[in-house]
Amino acid sequence: MSFRKRNDIINRPSQIAVPGRETGVNRGIGSRHGRVPTIDVPQRAPGRHMEPEVNRKITQLAAKIGVMDLSSPLINENHPGIRPSPSTSQQTTSTGCNDLDKLLGHMGLPLGNSLLIEEQTSTDFASILAKLFASQGIVHNRVDGSTAATKGNTHLVVLTTNTSYAAELPGVFKGSSKTVKKTKISEQESKITVQNLVGSIPSVHQPTRYQDLKIAWRYGLADEGAKKTSEISDSDTYPNYNSHFDITSRLVPAPSAAEVTYVSPLQSPITTLCQIETIIKNNRNKLVRILLPNMLHPALYPPNFSQLQVIIPLLHGIRALLKKYSANCVLLATISSELLMNHSNLLLMQIEAMFDSVINLEPFNQDMLQLLERAYKSQPNKVQHGLVHVYKLPVFSEAGGMHIMKSEWAFKNGKKKFEIEAWGIPVDDDNDHIDARNEPYKKAESKRQTPMGEQHAQQHSPELDF
Repeated sequence: MSFRKRNDIINRPSQIAVPGRETGVNRGIGSRHGRVPTIDVPQRAPGRHMEPEVNRKITQLAAKIGVMDLSSPLINENHPGIRPSPSTSQQTTSTGCNDLDKLLGHMGLPLGNSLLIEEQTSTDFASILAKLFASQGIVHNRVDGSTAATKGNTHLVVLTTNTSYAAELPGVFKGSSKTVKKTKISEQESKITVQNLVGSIPSVHQPTRYQDLKIAWRYGLADEGAKKTSEISDSDTYPNYNSHFDITSRLVPAPSAAEVTYVSPLQSPITTLCQIETIIKNNRNKLVRILLPNMLHPALYPPNFSQLQVIIPLLHGIRALLKKYSANCVLLATISSELLMNHSNLLLMQIEAMFDSVINLEPFNQDMLQLLERAYKSQPNKVQHGLVHVYKLPVFSEAGGMHIMKSEWAFKNGKKKFEIEAWGIPVDDDNDHIDARNEPYKKAESKRQTPMGEQHAQQHSPELDF
């Protein structure tokens, strides 16, 4: 019979330290299956015993070659102009056009990506999207108030020789006088007051459904006990993410030097890229929106820029900066493909390869516009101005997805916003115009169908009076 104490462990390992041997796991009863060892096992994580000097050298080398930029800060999570993509959950910023944000598939342009907007004819619709992109960045920067110029959250970089470009940016759309009055009335009614509470009480003599649905008898009355389900819109979740702009007005006050920086693209590519990188580093914790309007326009660029060995190094360097500072940079550029018709298609193809997404605008000719005006004679706001072709989409096309869409969307430029909607061929119901156009053919057809005998009788038969 054993008189061993209850707290003593059977087969306790020897506490005598043996040279060259580390303390191991208990091999006694405590190490059997289902029991926890009585002695802790040291951690064996990879790199735990790595020398600090070696680890420091690896970090310095990675930062030197640009693999891991430790000096690149992260943007504030509460940035008004950034939201997660509904498709990939990547950080995304608005282009200034809500319909264009939806067309890109991410409700905006993901950070670290670029967008190229092409235009086929000699019109200038692409420049409107470029100005909307710039105005949206300035509006984001001014959300915080008066200190936005010095402590803002967004900085605009414009690659152009026109130093007064920011003075031409459109202002925020405030609506007509009727719209402003309705907004004030709705805000006043939303406040909790005694008058609003009394007015919200339904009448005793008349049911609620007859007050709310006065003309609903055509479609059937809803049950009084049924509750309406409402979804939280993006405007409520991200109220300052996207704005509507009035292209007939100007942004007041005009952007200052603390909000926008001009960089001349006519310098050597190395000088231009160094200036852009310096601006990115100086604007820590800010979203940097880079804009390249009217690329290769003859009035702004010399003829030698249309050569591959001149323009491609510049675009390739800007793309490298976007990927290096992918946490707080985006790029939008516009180009007229009509101006490159004299050159080979290789130039335009190489330029498109430097961008993550490509959108092409094809404005309608005069005949098509006249047809649309006749079709929407009573609704002139529905007249579209051209087609939108999608060649590449950010993230999706890089992953190998074929997202080419041609002649599926149309755009129209209005006072309040630049709209993109599904394209459908309208029906011309103007019967008077069709009859007037077909009148000569009807006369010729009637003459051809009249028999020759009847024509001869009508011409030679005398009229006799009896």
